Amino acid sequence: MSTTIPAGGWTDESALAKVASKLGLEVGAELVDGGSPARVYRARTADGSEVAVKILVAQPGAVDGHDLGSFLAKRVQIDKIRAEAPQLAPRYLPIRHQLDGDGWAAYTTPFFPSVDAAACLRTSSAENGVGVFFAQQTAILQDLLVGGYGIDSVPVPPGHLAQVHIGRFLRRLPTLARALPEAVRADQLVINGVPCESAQTVLRRLLDHGGHRLDRMSPARLMFPAHGDANIRNTLIGADPSDFRIIDPRGSTAHWDPVYDLAKTLFSLTVWDPMLRLGPDIRQRSDRDTPHYEIGHRHPFPRGYRSAALGYQSYLDALPMVADLLADDPCWQERLLLTHDLHVLAEAPCRLSDRKPKLDLSGRAAPPEELALGHYLWGTLLINDLAARLADPADLDGHAHLSLAVPAVVSA
Repeated sequence: MSTTIPAGGWTDESALAKVASKLGLEVGAELVDGGSPARVYRARTADGSEVAVKILVAQPGAVDGHDLGSFLAKRVQIDKIRAEAPQLAPRYLPIRHQLDGDGWAAYTTPFFPSVDAAACLRTSSAENGVGVFFAQQTAILQDLLVGGYGIDSVPVPPGHLAQVHIGRFLRRLPTLARALPEAVRADQLVINGVPCESAQTVLRRLLDHGGHRLDRMSPARLMFPAHGDANIRNTLIGADPSDFRIIDPRGSTAHWDPVYDLAKTLFSLTVWDPMLRLGPDIRQRSDRDTPHYEIGHRHPFPRGYRSAALGYQSYLDALPMVADLLADDPCWQERLLLTHDLHVLAEAPCRLSDRKPKLDLSGRAAPPEELALGHYLWGTLLINDLAARLADPADLDGHAHLSLAVPAVVSA
């Protein structure tokens, strides 16, 4: 698609205007729940049908996953899933239009009236909401795991955990250090009263001296790329709770580890979604050269989220489809916790590239730097605890570990 670059370069607004003009769209409200730098709008076409329009304008220094190349690759992955995974395919919203410019891209999908997969944990009573959540998860995982990941597999290349899971955070670390030098460059921190080493120190020690542990935890196989970013906002629950759609995959057609996605759902419940909705409450003081941080939330943590997060590992362990899919993968639960903690850390630099306002329950915005710091602190606290537990696998108490990030004081 040939375009004339506006004076000063493309902006979200000028790219949206270009898309609307090209497709004859009447653009409505922006949909702000997403966690990426892409902008999403509800719109109506000339024939009266409703679509969601998703636009990304390239940003200098965007981390992998938030860059334009990843955005373009999502469309390729969706096409692959719809062509090769017949059980999973109907759950993905199809792409109706694709447009590319010089430094921006856009696509549309049918608009699907919905709520996110954790809405039941916020709108129902705690006990009932958790039951509804896990019932929905079972239906979602039947299509995602059995009808998606499980249809194909390939051998795992050497060093997969080191390169993909741990390497992702270390590659993004310079971006984070430039924005938050005091916290990220500190060798020692105290977080919620717990003395910690920096996350990168812990991870580099694990790479240098814990290769046998990483080898033990490595997936037995990599499987069909069914998603790769299965946070709870990427599953849309329709008016009928049994009707759902899946959106916004990772943007890769390479085979993938399904435990990576299970850990992404868990991370959505413990840290990511609560922090974006409730707002981080971070307090700092210095004791000589060691920064001390207290981190929590501005509003009470939902009881349903806490119950679902702390029960998620046991729920998966009792799920026959998980046992079947991971039958040759005896250390998947250890990898689930490690990948969860790495999701928390790797999300910290991602928060810097999402400039959309993130309003808490009182309408107060959290700056991207504050959200990035919150993820880094909680990730650092978690990875220090997990490293100590991995030294003695008999002490791998997932409930106790995840409780570090899930407040005991909750709302009804």
